[in-house]
Amino acid sequence: MQAVEGLWIAQAMRESLWLYPTVETFHLWGIGALFGSILLVDLRLLGFARRLELRRLMHFAVPVTISGFTLAALTGFLMFIAHPSEFIASTLFVLKMTLLFLLGLNAISLHLRITPSPETSGLALPESSASIRLQAIVSILGWATVIGLGRWLAYV
Repeated sequence: MQAVEGLWIAQAMRESLWLYPTVETFHLWGIGALFGSILLVDLRLLGFARRLELRRLMHFAVPVTISGFTLAALTGFLMFIAHPSEFIASTLFVLKMTLLFLLGLNAISLHLRITPSPETSGLALPESSASIRLQAIVSILGWATVIGLGRWLAYV
């Protein structure tokens, strides 16, 4: 971790008055896009806005989700390298990263199960909709927890 802390970009992140807060701002924008787009799909899967075609919603939401995740991951990495020893030693950080991995698997699983075909209206869910709803609830609660853990990292 000392080698990472010695990188020029890690030093710049720690020493610059504006760099860390700017990167953190972009991180929050990425999180907003990521969670916002996931929340819309999850709410649709829970039965809200039933008249909204799932296929059209997913066509719009998935690129936003991927863009938000990419921005959050890149900026999160920059914030991590500024203080890697502290983050690695933090139980909150390890929990956050573990939860991120598990939520990523949940999102992939859910996406594979619900992607409607162009031939269908995209209004109905597959037969196993109870398990899909459970995955949507886990997703909402899990991503909200990840956001909360991230905020706690700044203060604990």
